[in-house]
Amino acid sequence: MQAAADAAKSAMVSIIGLDSEKVQQLCDAANQEGNYAVSGGLKGIEVRLAVAAAFHTSFMEPAVSRLEAALAETEIRSPRIPVISNVDAQPHADPDTIKKILARQVTSPVQWETTVKTLLSKGIKSSYELGPGKVIAGIFKRVDKSATVENISA
Repeated sequence: MQAAADAAKSAMVSIIGLDSEKVQQLCDAANQEGNYAVSGGLKGIEVRLAVAAAFHTSFMEPAVSRLEAALAETEIRSPRIPVISNVDAQPHADPDTIKKILARQVTSPVQWETTVKTLLSKGIKSSYELGPGKVIAGIFKRVDKSATVENISA
């Protein structure tokens, strides 16, 4: 992914307050037309994420074949507990499907909100967010105000 990041200038921003369908419409329009100006308060404008590139987009396509080659050499077993994919917010147990989904996640949008909804629909009552920040906890709270998320920072 680093080689793909170095190959093309790209970035990521955070959009708060819009549902995923509206964000997708805005992204589609920007990709077709380009040249949009956005204004607002400083907090709203300074949302560029501190990442090296536009991960989980087509900018990462050069990384897919290298990951597929590495996955072909990696043994993956069926998980003992369900693991929800961030590509389609569904559990997958078949090792070949897991490898395909892992390769797809490099260029696919991360479906955090849908993943949270899937987890809640499967009965999750409490969860943990590992690392600095509370982004995932915020998503849980927006989806279900009664959700319990404990943050464990590094």
